[in-house]
Amino acid sequence: MKSAMLKDISWVTVQLVLLAALLLMPAFGLLPFLVPLRPLGLLIGFAGLVLSGAATWQLQAGRSLTPMPSPRTGAVLLTGGLYRRVRHPVYSGLLVWALGMAIAAASGLHFVLFGLLWVFFHAKAAHEERLLAQKFSDYSEYAARTPRFFPALILLQ
Repeated sequence: MKSAMLKDISWVTVQLVLLAALLLMPAFGLLPFLVPLRPLGLLIGFAGLVLSGAATWQLQAGRSLTPMPSPRTGAVLLTGGLYRRVRHPVYSGLLVWALGMAIAAASGLHFVLFGLLWVFFHAKAAHEERLLAQKFSDYSEYAARTPRFFPALILLQ
């Protein structure tokens, strides 16, 4: 139990460090072609925060909200709303926010941090999904039909 809590705290700490670095690091390795797109980057970042906030609200309404990868006691598996489209919409929103921040900063460093956050969220989500599969017998079926971060694009022909 103690080991699991320490592991959870480690995941959350790394996440907070990466998010803070994206927000607070000065631009380094200016990408001049992105400078005109800075307002678009801010708009994309805002959209990501809205998505993440809506997903967080949905978790809170279902009493499943926790920053830790381990599911809460009494948590329910959410498969409706945003969770019908993707398994981790909070992470999706934070990734969209991070991309927006990288564009707004027009900084190579921020794109590196975005890449690190992407890799981190894939690892954290995989860990979290193992725990969810242990807790919810129907999680594997849900995971098989629902993308991890972004819905599949349907091309109309």
